Amino acid sequence: MDQPDQPLEHAELLKGVPFGLDHAYFERPDGRLKTGIWRCTAYSERYDGYPADEFMVVLDGEVTIEGEGFKDTYRKGDCFFVPKGFNCTWTQPGPMLKFYVIIG
Repeated sequence: MDQPDQPLEHAELLKGVPFGLDHAYFERPDGRLKTGIWRCTAYSERYDGYPADEFMVVLDGEVTIEGEGFKDTYRKGDCFFVPKGFNCTWTQPGPMLKFYVIIG
C-alpha cells in the first residue's frame, strides 16, 4: 500500500474528511464479495442503513460504532462485524488501518 492517500467515499459526513486508501486484494466480478486493506484519517459519519455485511480487523488505530442501543470501541487487534442495514455512527478519533471482508 505504497500508493498516496486520496479522498474516500463516505456516508453522511459528521466531522473531518476521510482521506486514505482502499486496496482490494480480491473482488468478485459481481461485486458481492470484496476483501482488502483500508486506511483513513480521522473522521466521523452516520449511516442510515450500513450498505453491506462487513467483518473487520483493526490493524492500527480505533473506531467507535454507536447505534440502535449499541456502542463499542474497537482497537488494534480487535475484530468486529457490522450487519447490512444497521443504522449507526462511525467515529474515528485518529488514523485507522483495517482488514475487511465485505459481503454485499
